[in-house]
Amino acid sequence: MKIVHITPTYFDKSSIIGGGERYPTELANWMSKVVDTTLVSFSNKRDSCRKDNLKIEIYPVSHLINDSKINPLSFRYLKEVIAADVIHIHHIHTLVSDMGCLLAALLGKKVFVTDYGGGAGCVLNNKIPIFWGYKNVIAYSKFGIDFISGKLQKKAVLIKGGIDTNKFYPDRKMQKENTILYVGRILPHKGINYLIDAFRLLNRHDYKLKIVGRVYSDRFYQELNEMAHGLFVEFIHDADDLQLLQEYQRAKVTVLPSVHTTLYGDYTPVPELMGFTLLESQACGTPVVCTDAGAMHEFVYDGKTGYVVKQNSGEAIATALSHIINLPSDEYLQFGTRCRSWIETLSWQIVVKQHLDIYGV
Repeated sequence: MKIVHITPTYFDKSSIIGGGERYPTELANWMSKVVDTTLVSFSNKRDSCRKDNLKIEIYPVSHLINDSKINPLSFRYLKEVIAADVIHIHHIHTLVSDMGCLLAALLGKKVFVTDYGGGAGCVLNNKIPIFWGYKNVIAYSKFGIDFISGKLQKKAVLIKGGIDTNKFYPDRKMQKENTILYVGRILPHKGINYLIDAFRLLNRHDYKLKIVGRVYSDRFYQELNEMAHGLFVEFIHDADDLQLLQEYQRAKVTVLPSVHTTLYGDYTPVPELMGFTLLESQACGTPVVCTDAGAMHEFVYDGKTGYVVKQNSGEAIATALSHIINLPSDEYLQFGTRCRSWIETLSWQIVVKQHLDIYGV
């Protein structure tokens, strides 16, 4: 049995690496531990390598359609489709997805798809009936199902998760610090400006706000620095895996303040289809605060492992933060214990088994 995951997102150093890139990579990696699995993606040159059991095949892109990094033009990857028994395509609305689905279906192979929001302008599925080829659409949030076209919604199944509970774990020897943590890309729809507002309103000079993530908007980053003037705010742009783990373990609370409408008035229909940060923090036994944007509320046990608050509101975030950091020590420890228990049901081991069951493997 050979399973191939195809992710059209253009893999190079300038790509924006978010959930749409991380999810298929992690899913394929964990799946390779139990079944022959290949991850197929695209860049400016051909590459073939292994990551433990996972085979990774990178195919050269002859052209980026409409200069979109999520819509590469390539044909050589189709030989992976021919060699596979099961094909799982990541992203619905790209030319690579359409061609892969069409060929696989014509060859009588099982084809599945997961979408991550957004799409490309030049596709085949708005001209010919491609979607009949998909056996199922596998979504990892109920919110994500709402963005699937009507014809495909009837084929939708939900598998929530996953998270590497071996990599992210509580360290009881690690002393908690008076730190409020943000982890993620520095982009306007992440709503970090509202977190800085909340930190100012919290007015706790014994606490530090740490913002961990790469800058993808210089304009937004400059404004965040101006907002943070006079506050105990630290920006970290080069955290490695070990430092990231320790930041989660030491933090008192992690915040993901994403929004649909940014401070610039731009609207993002899918700001978060899950929110890996929330899963990683809870896996480390650290409570979380998130907004009601996107699917994040599905991954927090509101009032038990953290709080879900209204978006675009520093006041709402500050209130939730105040509640968590002022908890008596025994109640705070209960939050941490519930975080770990809650997240174990979303581990990659369980998520992979659920996928293989749907594949019929």
